[in-house]
Amino acid sequence: MKIDVDSSVVGGRAAHGTVTLSGAAPANGFALTMSADNAAATVPSTIAVPAGATTAAFDIATTPVTTATVVTINAQAGGVRRTTALRLQIDPAALTPTTSYTVGFSALRENKATFTTHVESGFTVSAVAGDWIAITGYGNPQPFVEFYAPAGTTVTGEIRIAASGAAFWLNSVDFYSSTTKIPYVIEGFFNSEQVFSVVDVIGNTFGAFARRSNPNASTVVDEVRIRLSNPSAPCCTNPMGLDNIVLSR
Repeated sequence: MKIDVDSSVVGGRAAHGTVTLSGAAPANGFALTMSADNAAATVPSTIAVPAGATTAAFDIATTPVTTATVVTINAQAGGVRRTTALRLQIDPAALTPTTSYTVGFSALRENKATFTTHVESGFTVSAVAGDWIAITGYGNPQPFVEFYAPAGTTVTGEIRIAASGAAFWLNSVDFYSSTTKIPYVIEGFFNSEQVFSVVDVIGNTFGAFARRSNPNASTVVDEVRIRLSNPSAPCCTNPMGLDNIVLSR
């Protein structure tokens, strides 16, 4: 016996499943007990495979979700139990932002400490490329996070922003470089698919911060990736970083 369901569906829409037996059901049919481990999905309490048949189809009712939710669907007959997973996706059309937040790294206290993960206002900012550090003596206002490129090299730094699977919007971010231009890429993802990409270059800010608004600020996401290319001059190591990530949820 096995159970198959749609791998994913937008919460609020119906999903579909099938139970398949290893052989034909007996003359009086074959009954299975069904259950789901989350109230966001409702399955029939029982399913009957008709006599002589090997499969039975069923529908799964779902409700809208505010975070991506994985529901375990169970089928049991006697001592045999089978499970499968249904992922409920967020419906972006049903969402609107209500509150704005600024991730300003205010909890960072140790200057030049390695920066890996920071949680603020329900958002998680993670460094995934580059050797990022916290700078508590400078910022817009202080502190902020940065990474270095040795003289004459180009180093890519990347951070990712998420909200534990919840939907959000990216409004703007402040970029910094000491002596070079700032090539950057901002990518937004929703339900594991890329929904926007911004590629641009900021001219030399001479040690100041430059705010860049997201031209896709109305597009809902559940993950943002920001990549900075740090092209240091032949003479000098260059720090590059960011501050004041403005988000809505």
